[in-house]
Amino acid sequence: MSESLDARSAAGWRTAAAAVAVMAPLALGEAKAQQSVLEGVWMTVSQSELTIAPCPEGYCGHISRIVVPEHIIAQYGSDVVAMESSFTDALNKDPALRNRPIMGLRILTLRPGRQAHIFDGEIYNPEDGNTYSGYVEVLGPDVLKLNGCILYNIICRGEEWVRIVEQ
Repeated sequence: MSESLDARSAAGWRTAAAAVAVMAPLALGEAKAQQSVLEGVWMTVSQSELTIAPCPEGYCGHISRIVVPEHIIAQYGSDVVAMESSFTDALNKDPALRNRPIMGLRILTLRPGRQAHIFDGEIYNPEDGNTYSGYVEVLGPDVLKLNGCILYNIICRGEEWVRIVEQ
């Protein structure tokens, strides 16, 4: 009887080990997919592009393409478009940072929020030189909503970004 118990016990362990071997990669794949939903290149409302990638703080977004917004062209004239590759962070509140280039500038720092589809963080707006608290909400695999907030996250303004799919 002990021999058949040992055989059943060993068979049970082999079955459990096989199930773990099959399920573990699936679970890890799902976790990786969930973690990487933010990664990629995103088009903003102004048609500029932001690249989001993992960083030590969680996820960071850097400007990867500049499209000059219409209100900036209206304010400074159409000659400003020719200068877009040499734009600097001229409106930064810290004078020491005003000469850094806008291209490649990190404007988004995110970390997982309390809900799986929300990422909390800080948003730097080079158009006014201010940093805001905010969050990104994942609306779908190819749509994010960026929300910048003031007054302890009571007043928020958002815009949707669309993933740029590699071809």
